[in-house]
Amino acid sequence: MNTMYQRKIVVDGHLAEVANVQTKVEQDIDFLQNRISLMKKQSTPNQVVIEIYENMLRSRKAVLSWLQDGSQGEPIAQISY
Repeated sequence: MNTMYQRKIVVDGHLAEVANVQTKVEQDIDFLQNRISLMKKQSTPNQVVIEIYENMLRSRKAVLSWLQDGSQGEPIAQISY
């Protein structure tokens, strides 16, 4: 079994498998990418909201990268979203 599926982290005070958190983060990334794309196609796009979503997207991508690159030997980390 892949060690990623055995790793656990604390999310919002609860122990969770990394794979489950990774799936949620990937879903968030897909949602934000689609939402940004739709907003940019509007006749008068709201640049402030687009920038907020882009910041959220960068944050989610950073979390995903950390989840994918983290090693089993690292201490348990706590994140909330």
